[in-house]
Amino acid sequence: MNNRIEPSYGRALRARPQAWRTALAAATGLGALALVLFVAVVPAGVALDRLLGVEPFDPSDPSITVGFWLAGNLLLAALIPVCGLAQWAIYRERPGTLSSVAGRFRWRVMARAATVVVPVWIVYTAVLHLIMPFGSLQLTTATIALALVAIVVVPLQSAGEEYLFRGLLFRAVGARFRRPGISLAVSTVVTSLAFGAIHGSLDPWALTSYVFSGVCFALMTQRTGGLEAAVLVHAVNNTVLMVSMILADRLDDVSVVTGPVLVVPMVVMGLTTLGLWKLHSKPNPTRAVAS
Repeated sequence: MNNRIEPSYGRALRARPQAWRTALAAATGLGALALVLFVAVVPAGVALDRLLGVEPFDPSDPSITVGFWLAGNLLLAALIPVCGLAQWAIYRERPGTLSSVAGRFRWRVMARAATVVVPVWIVYTAVLHLIMPFGSLQLTTATIALALVAIVVVPLQSAGEEYLFRGLLFRAVGARFRRPGISLAVSTVVTSLAFGAIHGSLDPWALTSYVFSGVCFALMTQRTGGLEAAVLVHAVNNTVLMVSMILADRLDDVSVVTGPVLVVPMVVMGLTTLGLWKLHSKPNPTRAVAS
């Protein structure tokens, strides 16, 4: 019986580095995302709007309806099992290993990360509301109920994006390179650019913010050996923004924030990444396993 040490998170699929596997993983993951964004979300949103008894989403009108918003979040959350199954089918690695090198989602790692993330985001939220007011609170039954729904579904949507970009795609690209440093650099750049591109903004400030967030999420994932920290930060960030919009009754506001104000969230994201990096003194957690 021999012991082996698991590779880092980003190179965990290195045993099967063939280019066709990387291409197939990318095609599967991004294809599933395209299916959600360009095919499934509109009919699903219209169906949910009708079920909820509200005016159905109109593709010719950029306003976001409740059903369309809810459908988008739930469909993106479906990327979690899709990516896990894709890894299993293409790389013969159990879906659970997509969560972390331990083969499961480590709730203790997330809780530990929260000791850094929560205090930072409390301060950030206060500053955000000062420099970028969302409007007066509209505490109605509808907005409160929708905010509670957001607290549940937005983290799932955020996790779906992380399992695709920092999970399946990050690992598939990383598996192609022998040297760990090159593997990390290339997989971080590729997945961060793709993450920025799928947000659909051509505004330089917004695009830079998305790409920078992608880099931070990749570094968190590699450092901690799993997706837990990136999922937490992504979920907290998106949930804070969405709940603020909902409670100001601005769910249908699709305007993109731009300008130097976006330096603030980038600084916060960078500081959070640095804090998590220091918190996890041993990068790329490994464990000995019998083989």
